[in-house]
Amino acid sequence: MSWLERISVQDIPQEHDSRTEEEKMGPGLTGQFDRELREKASFHKPPVPPEKMGVEGEFDPAGLAKRVAIAFDADPLIKDVQDMTIVQVSRAIVLQGKAPDELTLHRMVEIASKVDGTDVVDTSQATVTANR
Repeated sequence: MSWLERISVQDIPQEHDSRTEEEKMGPGLTGQFDRELREKASFHKPPVPPEKMGVEGEFDPAGLAKRVAIAFDADPLIKDVQDMTIVQVSRAIVLQGKAPDELTLHRMVEIASKVDGTDVVDTSQATVTANR
């Protein structure tokens, strides 16, 4: 099963977001922008926020989760992990389920952290089934 089939989005109502527009458009944990995707997203008015940039820069409420899923599918170490799902909560990626080992879970966090728009990778709902 592809990672794209195991994502969900949870919107949290925000009554007032005090961050500046520049902070809202920040790249996330790595401080690195996906320049090509940002360019595509900039054609929309207003520009699509990073957590809602789809795989082609379009508006997509699950955009961040989908881009993380595509990155997971591209990695040979984690593409076949079966008992894990990706949940997007605003700019946070929550990994839920079971990882086969610590190395795999660490790799998942590393990859999700590099996706433009990710501010947090939460593994509090993930467990490890075995140790290497």
